[in-house]
Amino acid sequence: MALDLEEQENLANLKSFWARYGNYIIGVITVALLAYAAFNLWGWYQRNQAADAGKLYETLINAVTKNEKDKTYLAADDLQKKYGGTTYAAMGNLVAAKIAMDSNDAAKAQAYLKWTANKASDDSFRALAQLRLLGLLIDQGTEASLKEADQLLKEKAVKGFEPLWIERRGDWYLVQKKIPEARTEYQKAMKAMQSDKAFPEDARGLLKVKIDAVGGM
Repeated sequence: MALDLEEQENLANLKSFWARYGNYIIGVITVALLAYAAFNLWGWYQRNQAADAGKLYETLINAVTKNEKDKTYLAADDLQKKYGGTTYAAMGNLVAAKIAMDSNDAAKAQAYLKWTANKASDDSFRALAQLRLLGLLIDQGTEASLKEADQLLKEKAVKGFEPLWIERRGDWYLVQKKIPEARTEYQKAMKAMQSDKAFPEDARGLLKVKIDAVGGM
C-alpha cells in the first residue's frame, strides 16, 4: 500500500534520526545490558564465594573444637587469601587470634587482628579487631607496643564503638600509671555509655570497676 505524504515525511524523519543517533542508542543499550549482566554475574559470584567461605569457616570451627591449632590457622589463612571480602574471613581471623592469644603467641594473634582491623568488610568486626588489638598492645606495656597503641587510638573510632575506644585510651594511661588521665578517660567513657542504651550492663559494670580502681567518679 502506498504511503501518503505525511507518512512518507515521518518515515524520512525516522530514517534521518536513526542515521544520526542509531549507533549511540545501540551503544547505550549495549552498555546497559552488559551492566545488567555484570551485576547478575557479580551477585552469583558473591553468593558462590559466601557459600564456599562458609564451608571453610565450618572447617575452621571443627578444627577449634578438636584443638587442632595448625588446621585452625591454615583455615583462617585460606579464608584471608581466597575469601577476604566475606565476613567469614574476619570471623575466622578473630577466632584464630583468640586461639593464638590463649597459646601465648602474641605475634600471631597480632597479625590476625591487624588484618581484620584493616581489611574486614564489616565495620563491627573491624572495630572488634581494633579493640582486641589495642588490648593486646596495651597489655604488653612495652615502649613500642604503647606507641603503636597510641597511633591506633588517634584514628577515628568506628561509629557506635566510641565509648569503648575512650575506655581503651584510659587503659593506655593506666598501664603507664597516669592515674588522673586514666580516670578522666574512664569517666568520659561512662558518660558516653550511659547515653547509649545499646551498651549492655556488663560493659558499664566492668568500666565501673576500673573507675573505682582509680579513685571513683
